[in-house]
Amino acid sequence: MSSKGTAGAAGGPPPVGAPLGDKQEYAAAMIKEELEDMDSRGWDVHMAEAGFGELPQTEYTRHKYAGEILAGMVIRGRLQAAVFDTFMELCLQGVCSLSALERPVSWNNRSGGDNPRGWISRMLGVFSCFRVNMEWVQSDWGISRGKKWFDYDAAYLWFETVVARSFTSLDAVFNITRRKGLFGAVNAEALKKLEEKDPPNPAWVADINTNSTNYWGGSGTFACWLPDNIDPGLTQLGVYDGVMALSKDFHMRRARTEMHYAVFFDIDRDAEYPEDMEGELN
Repeated sequence: MSSKGTAGAAGGPPPVGAPLGDKQEYAAAMIKEELEDMDSRGWDVHMAEAGFGELPQTEYTRHKYAGEILAGMVIRGRLQAAVFDTFMELCLQGVCSLSALERPVSWNNRSGGDNPRGWISRMLGVFSCFRVNMEWVQSDWGISRGKKWFDYDAAYLWFETVVARSFTSLDAVFNITRRKGLFGAVNAEALKKLEEKDPPNPAWVADINTNSTNYWGGSGTFACWLPDNIDPGLTQLGVYDGVMALSKDFHMRRARTEMHYAVFFDIDRDAEYPEDMEGELN
């Protein structure tokens, strides 16, 4: 590791072309801060997800795998932003409610079956963002294929849960989601199958207790910023102010990650990233 300390004196990022050691030092400090902040909130990320959940745990791994950790965080952040911003839009449109975020999510409970949450899961399957091979995606971001360090299910599970808890119309959910455009293009064949063979049951109603648990410890995944078990005071602010408060916290974390990724790899923040996924990930 470099002893020059180009990242250090002023506390700012190292300059373009700085030694790798300085970039690792700068990235590792943020990764440690993220881990400590998650721990302070009661989000249990220890020993989760085989390799990736363990990588941020020590100084050695935070430095050695800084680039891969940052790449994984950026991928996660973009997927999370797609579902987060779409749900916020659904709330602003009056189709869903922020009250869905007040109860803890059961993060290990996968969806399925003839029920609203199961249908929402199948609905997501018509969008290109949810039809890609994530192992190939991470390979294009410089993460060796076959490592399978990264679990991306949390974003889908969260969206299915909070929509199923608060929807007023699943048809409206689909239409607004499609119009928002963050999940990428719609697969025409998959959409036709959904419409003809698996339309939503008009008798279904939202259930605020969908996929809830009495124990809350976060998703168990590192760098998962999707809110659940929130203070009811946030929903009492009103829809607009509640959305703004939640968005400020979420996007601060995402922007910090994107900035550190750009610094580490000497990337122009206005330059394009790997274009291997449609929607918010590219």
